[in-house]
Amino acid sequence: MKFILNTKFYSYIVFLSFFFIGITFFRDFGIYGDEPIHRWIGSIYYLHIKELLINFNLNNEYIEKIKDLSKDEQFRLWILYPIFFDLLTEFISDVLNINSTKNIFELRHLINFLIFFLSLIFFYKLIFERFKSYYFATLGVVLIFFFPRIFAESFYNSKDILFLSLTIINIYFSIKFINSQNNKNLFLYSLTAGLLINSRIMGILFPVLTFSIILFDVMDNNKILLNKTIKIITSSIIISLTVILFWPFLWIDPVKNFGLYIEFVKNLPTVENLYFGQQLLSYQTPWHFIPVWMFITIPITTLIFSFVGFVLLISKFILRLSSIDKTNKIWFEKNELQDFFIFFLLCLPLVVALSFKNNFDGWRHYYYLYPLLVYHLLYFLHSIRNLKFKFFTLINIFIIINILFTAKWMFNYHPHQYVYFNSISKNFIKKSFDLDYFGLSIKQSLDYILKNDDKDKIKIAAVGEAWIEGPMLILDESSQKRILLSDLNDADYLIDTFRAKAGKKKTIDSKNFSKYHDLVVDEKIINTIYKKN
Repeated sequence: MKFILNTKFYSYIVFLSFFFIGITFFRDFGIYGDEPIHRWIGSIYYLHIKELLINFNLNNEYIEKIKDLSKDEQFRLWILYPIFFDLLTEFISDVLNINSTKNIFELRHLINFLIFFLSLIFFYKLIFERFKSYYFATLGVVLIFFFPRIFAESFYNSKDILFLSLTIINIYFSIKFINSQNNKNLFLYSLTAGLLINSRIMGILFPVLTFSIILFDVMDNNKILLNKTIKIITSSIIISLTVILFWPFLWIDPVKNFGLYIEFVKNLPTVENLYFGQQLLSYQTPWHFIPVWMFITIPITTLIFSFVGFVLLISKFILRLSSIDKTNKIWFEKNELQDFFIFFLLCLPLVVALSFKNNFDGWRHYYYLYPLLVYHLLYFLHSIRNLKFKFFTLINIFIIINILFTAKWMFNYHPHQYVYFNSISKNFIKKSFDLDYFGLSIKQSLDYILKNDDKDKIKIAAVGEAWIEGPMLILDESSQKRILLSDLNDADYLIDTFRAKAGKKKTIDSKNFSKYHDLVVDEKIINTIYKKN
């Protein structure tokens, strides 16, 4: 059976369209809360490395700055982070001689999108090599691209979306490495695994699973087992070197400083969440926090059919386990191994998510699971493709219609796709869940104030967790000069994104300030400007 869209030509059209969208819209997004600090710390590390490589000056002013900041309670946690992305963007901005803060942050957003775009190519290759279908491969890419939250954050979220992108790329090379441990596969797998761990410590799960599968496959053959073990040890060394290479904080004292980072991960800062209308501190979140956020934000057809695919795979896995005494195998061929590998990668982090108590900002830390859900949806489609053509066609029509409606929503509410909720949850999320927890809408609020107030100097303050200093960096220089940062009492305007500081209530003096403008997205107020009376 041939599906009408199952040709390579449509794939090229889709990728060209996505690339055009990316290079057209990357300037439209604001700055998320942590981005200016990450960029600043990255620039210090970059200047240290540049001084080290060019002048061989190890004890330069920048390393001293790093040491001082590592002792500072306010900035210590930022120094600990791995900074592959920040080093990359600082290097490119240096080569291109980009100096203005606006242009530097826009460059960061473009590079973030291009890495995401590259990962879609690898996802396409992964799906095509598994299902031998241009349609499935293209559909998988479209489903990822048209997830509104991931689309928006693919421009500015250089932590979660970078990890998602590197996850896809590493999975592709993981499959290659599992099937053949030649030198090329070993190096490319190890390099991408190292970058994955460098972007987020959760990446350690991936090589652990990959190495376990390789060893499990040859446990009954000592000669092959020894050879595979040597390959794994070699890979582990390359992974470790890659992690350290793009993590300059580890250069000073690798063992001690890695321990400091692990300690930081265990004791993340306290953040306040709005969850089912209650203000909960991050360590108070219930076990269902992540599943509920996934349920209310993932497009409906992806949610339903990926779950069906997951049930099919878990049923198959249980069947294989029940017969392992007779066959001594869990998988019988490469495609089946790949399916179970993706299945395990989805299950392991979900177990972690259900047991981890410190959660905040929705499920953005687990966005990398979304491509795995899409894989399960495609597995379901593949399973029914040869059963009944009408049923297969009907399911595809549902999926395509949902994509079209989602794409229309994204177009209507650009660039605020980060507050997307699916239609199941639309009626009960108002004032019940965090909306603009990153404060992205502050840029649009600043633009609105600057456009409608012709004063040369305008005093602006933020309410609650929102802050003005970061978002104003992506404005042009003339606009930045017009803004004066102020306290709540002296400001001309207040901006509120409804995110409370942990343990503190937001207060707005209703006698001195009146509501001036609401930023509304899909009937939800995500940002309010107050003007002094």
